[in-house]
Amino acid sequence: MFQMCFRYSYVSDCVSDVHMFQMFRGSDVQIARTPRSYHTPTSNHHHPASHPASHPTPILREPFQFKFGLLHPGRISRPAPFFSHQNQISNLNITNLNPPFDHSTIPWVMYSLQSQPQQPPGQFPGATGQFVAPPGVEPPTDKKALNDESIYQWISELVNGTNRERALLELGKKREQYDDLALVLWNSFGVMTVLLEEIISVYPYLNPPVLTASISNRVCNALALLQCVASNVQTRNLFLSANLPLYLYPFLSTNSRQRSFEYLRLTSLGVIGALVKNDTPEVINFLLTTEIVPLCLNIMEISSELSKTVAIFILQKILLDDQGLNYICTTYERFHTVVNVLSKMIDQLAGQISNPPNNSSGRLLKHVVRCYMRLSDNIEARKALATILPEPLRDGTFSGILQDDAATKRCLAQLLCNIEQQ
Repeated sequence: MFQMCFRYSYVSDCVSDVHMFQMFRGSDVQIARTPRSYHTPTSNHHHPASHPASHPTPILREPFQFKFGLLHPGRISRPAPFFSHQNQISNLNITNLNPPFDHSTIPWVMYSLQSQPQQPPGQFPGATGQFVAPPGVEPPTDKKALNDESIYQWISELVNGTNRERALLELGKKREQYDDLALVLWNSFGVMTVLLEEIISVYPYLNPPVLTASISNRVCNALALLQCVASNVQTRNLFLSANLPLYLYPFLSTNSRQRSFEYLRLTSLGVIGALVKNDTPEVINFLLTTEIVPLCLNIMEISSELSKTVAIFILQKILLDDQGLNYICTTYERFHTVVNVLSKMIDQLAGQISNPPNNSSGRLLKHVVRCYMRLSDNIEARKALATILPEPLRDGTFSGILQDDAATKRCLAQLLCNIEQQ
């Protein structure tokens, strides 16, 4: 029975499942990539510094005005503007959110996105130099998912059974125990189709925002399995070829501050973060053809600190790639939109100085500084930063937060040195 639900054809079978599902659902959802060239530089706006600083910041279109879907070959949506939503920054603290939400996926969202050298499976850097697993999570072993019959039982239950929700939960618990679980999921008949069905079934609850805790938990368990597939080196490119990240963008475009939406955005960001973690140029090139940058900027303005941290992590990874830096700095509108959101984050962090320092503020500040530092590598952007860099980064406002972070202090010092040369 277990052999029936698993097959070894890597690309054609699973991608055909996805396309079959897309054809079946074609009347419900439209998804299309946004061409990267939706802002064509002109002679007056080719460089950030060449545009007057008083240029107004346009507004991101409201959620569900995007065209999400790639269901019909040749049907391409109108390009979406590269603008951020000017909503007030939320003070919601995700660490204070209470049950009934399932917190089991949260530790791995942050641990899996940390930029670290490759380590043996299940080992993560601790404060003492030892490597430990996140609290409350069993570290992976050298066992193979292929040899675990319980995995095939749960896959069979997921595809053909009556208790799909329990199957999602149990398979999610296995994702950090086996390094090859992503291969089993990708090559098991019907699994990716079922995960897509779980994701699309939530769309009607997004607008109007009526997403409940139980529905949010269920789809987050499905997203956790997608993150497993996205993070595996053997399935990552197949994941992109099937355009699966596009199905998460309706979740990222939500603006509701309800707890159910916070966890939905955070888990969706975890999937994108797993893609960019290893600095793969193909991943960055794919993301730049979509709306991921404005979506991340919107989350950096309105969401919780934990979601902001993952969103700015994704933005930083895009900037670290040469094509990502060129993309941001090609037009003044893109550059101005990015630095405007970064400046708001700096102002918010500066306003929290009187409060006891916490790890989340330190993480946010580290990523903001590194984004500014990377922008300063572009000559025209450096000229603009010389006049618009926020004052708290110049006057030592964050010296207390950075006193134990030598790497970020060096990065900030190099940033100030770069812009003073202009």
